[in-house]
Amino acid sequence: MLSSKNKEKIYIKCIESIKSTSKSNKLKFISKLLFESFESWIFCGFYFQKNDKLLISEYCANKIPCSPINFDGVCGTAILKKKILNIENVNTFQGHIVCDENSKSELCIPFEMNGINYVLDVDSEIRNAFCKIDEKFLAEIIKKI
Repeated sequence: MLSSKNKEKIYIKCIESIKSTSKSNKLKFISKLLFESFESWIFCGFYFQKNDKLLISEYCANKIPCSPINFDGVCGTAILKKKILNIENVNTFQGHIVCDENSKSELCIPFEMNGINYVLDVDSEIRNAFCKIDEKFLAEIIKKI
């Protein structure tokens, strides 16, 4: 597992790349950049709300994601509660939606863009993979969109 200092260095490098990109599709750029920057991540992508479902937007993953999904899972709960959810062990989360059986932990950061609810969803093959550093830097990255 990465040390806190190494995580920070990776995030700072990612933020610099995001700030300097002129790409029109930042969600695609961000999901690919982050996914390729962290070895233990098996999914990094964005879901958006359409009526009573969440649909996949841009993502990078080892497997094809579930879409549409209900609001029962971590992503939907993060949007409904309007707060970051850091789930150390997805098997303990009531209503967790299994899209990849290798997912052990999940971090979801809800946000709004153009009046639409979105969530940045990150899954790792390691339990307890995410910490306050991930929450802080990923929230900062969301502000760059």
